[in-house]
Amino acid sequence: MKRAWVLVLALLLVLLAPAAMAEALSMDEQVDKVFRDTRAVGGAFVVAQHGEIVYEHYYGVQQKTTGVPVTEDSFFRCASVTKLVTGIGLMKMMDDGLLAPDEDISAYLGYTVRNPAYMDVPITLRMLMSHTAGLDENSSYSSKSSKLRDMIDIERKARANFKSDVKPGTKYAYSNFGAGITGAIVESVTGQDVSSFMRGYLFEPLGIEAAYSATQIAEPDFLTATYHKDGSLYAAPSYMLRQEYVAEASPDTHYRITVGSLLIRPRDLARLGIVLAGDGTLEGERVLSEEAIAAMRTPQSLETTGITDDSPYSFFTIRQDTLFEGRTVYGHQGTDEGIVCNLYVEPESELVLVVMTNGCKTTREDGIMRITRRLAAIAEEEYLR
Repeated sequence: MKRAWVLVLALLLVLLAPAAMAEALSMDEQVDKVFRDTRAVGGAFVVAQHGEIVYEHYYGVQQKTTGVPVTEDSFFRCASVTKLVTGIGLMKMMDDGLLAPDEDISAYLGYTVRNPAYMDVPITLRMLMSHTAGLDENSSYSSKSSKLRDMIDIERKARANFKSDVKPGTKYAYSNFGAGITGAIVESVTGQDVSSFMRGYLFEPLGIEAAYSATQIAEPDFLTATYHKDGSLYAAPSYMLRQEYVAEASPDTHYRITVGSLLIRPRDLARLGIVLAGDGTLEGERVLSEEAIAAMRTPQSLETTGITDDSPYSFFTIRQDTLFEGRTVYGHQGTDEGIVCNLYVEPESELVLVVMTNGCKTTREDGIMRITRRLAAIAEEEYLR
C-alpha cells in the first residue's frame, strides 16, 4: 500500500512539475523559452493594453553573420500582415472620401474590370478585402512581366484570371492577387507610389517609420535578415537594399507591393494595433472613425454587406475565436518561409499582441502559428486572468 502511495505522489510530481516550473519563471524567461523552442533566429513580442505598451521583449539577432542583437529599433518584414496595415490606410481613405467600399473598382483604375462569366457584377474593394472577388492566381499573376491591366481588363485577358464558376462576392478564397490590386488602386487614385503615399498619409503623421521597400527605410542598419524554416539564409539586408523600387505611381506593375513586403518596427506595429483595439484613436488623435473600426470587425454576410459567402475577413481583418478562451480576436497572420508575424487585438480588454520573427519553425496549430499560440498564452495569463 505504501509503495502505491509513493507511485501516486511521484506521478503527481511529474504532472505538476511543468506548471510549477512555468510559474517559477519570469515572463521574460517564458518568452525566451518559446523563442528558443521554436528555433527563432531573432524575434520580438510586444503587448499593449488600454492604449499603452505594457510589455516588450526582444530575442536573438538581426543577422547570424553580424550577431547584432534584435532591439526595439529592428525592422522586421511582416509578410501578410502587410495586408492589414494597408487595410488601415484604405479605411482611412474611405473615411476621407477618397474611396468607397462598394464602388466598382473600374472607376478607380480607368478601365472595365469584370469576370467575363458575370458581366453584370462589379468588383468592389469590399470583395477584394474580404477575399471574395473570385480571382484566379495563375501563371499570369506569378510572372513578374505581367501587367495588371492585361490580367483584369475585360477587353484583354480577364477570362484567364477569374474563376468562371465563382460569382464575385459569393465565395471566400484567400487571394494575394486581390490584396495587390488594392495597392494599384491606391496608386491610381493618388498619383503616388503606394509606399510613398502610405508613409506620408498614415505612417509619418503617427511617428511611425515603415516602408514597403527596404530602400525607403531611413536606418537600414536595423533591417533584419530573413531565414528559411531550417535556419538557412533567405534574404540578407544587403540583398533587400539592392532590389530596385521606383518611387513613382505604376499601377500596372505595382500590384504585388501590398501583398507582403512591409517593413516595420514591432512597437510601431503595436501602435497600429492600439488603433484597431480601441475606438480608432492613438494617443488622443483620431486615425480611423469609429464606423471604420466597427466595419473591420463586422462579419460579411448577405444581410450586413451583400457578400453572400461567410468570409472570415472583413476589410483585411480576420476574426479568430480559438486564440483566447471565450474571446474573439481580430487581426492578421503573416508567414513566408521562416518569417512569422502576427498582429491580434481583443477589443473587450483592449489587448494587443505583436509577434515577429525573422526566421523560426512554422508549425501551425488550428491555423495559427504555434509560436504565437504559446506567446499568447503567456499574455493571457498575465493580462486577462
